[in-house]
Amino acid sequence: MAPLSKFTPIEGSQKYKLLHYPSLFLLAVAAFCAFVMLQEHGAIMMKDRLLGRREGSMDIQFEIGTITPFENICPAEYPPRHATLHDHREHEVQYYNSFYGSFVDGFNHYMDSKYEFPDIMQYQNYNYAIWDPKLSAAASEAEASAWPTGNTNDYLKGPGWVRPHDYQEANVTVLEGNYAGYNSWFPGNFGHFAHDWLPTIALLRHVLPLDTKFILLDNPMTRKFLEFLDRDFYEHRVVWAPHGRVYHITGQLSVHVPVNIPDPIHGCCSGWDPMRQWIAERHPDRIPETDKHVLFYTRGGNETFHGRVMNPTHEQQVIKNIQAKLQQHGKNDKIVVFNGKDEHGKTLSIAQQFALFRGAHAFIGPHGSGFGGNFLWMDPFATKCEERSDYLEFMPGPETPKVQHALYASYYGNLRKWPLNYHSLLYTTQSTYETTFIDLGDLDEALDAMWGPPKIEEDNSTTTTATVVVPKEGVKEASSTQEIKLVVKVIAG
Repeated sequence: MAPLSKFTPIEGSQKYKLLHYPSLFLLAVAAFCAFVMLQEHGAIMMKDRLLGRREGSMDIQFEIGTITPFENICPAEYPPRHATLHDHREHEVQYYNSFYGSFVDGFNHYMDSKYEFPDIMQYQNYNYAIWDPKLSAAASEAEASAWPTGNTNDYLKGPGWVRPHDYQEANVTVLEGNYAGYNSWFPGNFGHFAHDWLPTIALLRHVLPLDTKFILLDNPMTRKFLEFLDRDFYEHRVVWAPHGRVYHITGQLSVHVPVNIPDPIHGCCSGWDPMRQWIAERHPDRIPETDKHVLFYTRGGNETFHGRVMNPTHEQQVIKNIQAKLQQHGKNDKIVVFNGKDEHGKTLSIAQQFALFRGAHAFIGPHGSGFGGNFLWMDPFATKCEERSDYLEFMPGPETPKVQHALYASYYGNLRKWPLNYHSLLYTTQSTYETTFIDLGDLDEALDAMWGPPKIEEDNSTTTTATVVVPKEGVKEASSTQEIKLVVKVIAG
């Protein structure tokens, strides 16, 4: 997710091409227009929500058990508005803070108790179906329907909800009991499931009765994700629905009506606490600080479709700078170079990625799904500012529109509700779509800000391999582990 800049829409998308670097005079106009453009995508629903919640929507109240509520972790930085940008040009920092802060304020606006959560509507004896959007719209869009039997004109309306498609009554599947239906955009995408689907699924799971089962679109990624997250939920509380299958719910059907899609970006920030609580309950693993490492994300390979691959020589220098800073700060952390693959080019299992991210105190690298789908495995137990995991993200700025079409393309807007100490760097002007560079001086400043004043200055770098502890595949208890040799490149600090 990224703020939008002037002003040409890309067909079928909510993102906009950067035409030029707006002057400071246009700053307020650009930020305002960005927010208005997003509002217009769901204009009717926006108007409804600003007037108040939908009549009959569920009153959402909940308590959190073993984690600290987000708003209590770092009150000095609440509500979060923008990352800490490190750039030697003060005007760049000021522009980013103002532009991005204004943009995020538009989403934080919904933190008022009336609008923090989606409307949860509940119906008796209703039909529910998830449709294939390829039949009528862009594949990234969400299409579902909820309607009373025999009256397709009285269907639920709102972002992501459509009139029921044609179907045969004889092919309707009857489900006895209570169910929740959920659907969103980009089904089957690992990153979007993590930050766009799971927060609302977790909220519904948290506030609905335990006998409520979930109707979710069937795809292999979602199955693997939920099986690892919560095997009991996966085995006993999910009905896997194909596109176009109509279900008749004899009991209560609970569905959400979002402000817009993606829904979890709105409000701040208790709406993500149920997801963090769920992860903490099912995966309570705590790694001692002395055993944690730094993850460096490198992009590349046959599955990298959106560029932002760092120049290899420059990337090695970046890693050396990180290693030097760890030594200056008196840290013995290893640097694990992560690209989502093992030494044979096979995608790491979710359990392996969990182990790498739960064991990391910092993640450094370019904007990309390597972090967007794995952030939620990082330590969920922070109780104060200093206990948050560090995240340093490289992103395009006003001078590097060729790197990526969206100005300040980053995960901050999505992930500001997670306890992260969030820092950013801009790509330098020599960067292109294919190859990127960052300013090494700005990198050093960011690392000092993350890790405090340097303590020593020495360079005793070596290269080794690492043994990481990962949850054992195929067991129900997340705390059951086995040691495996994960062959990733590790730079010893």
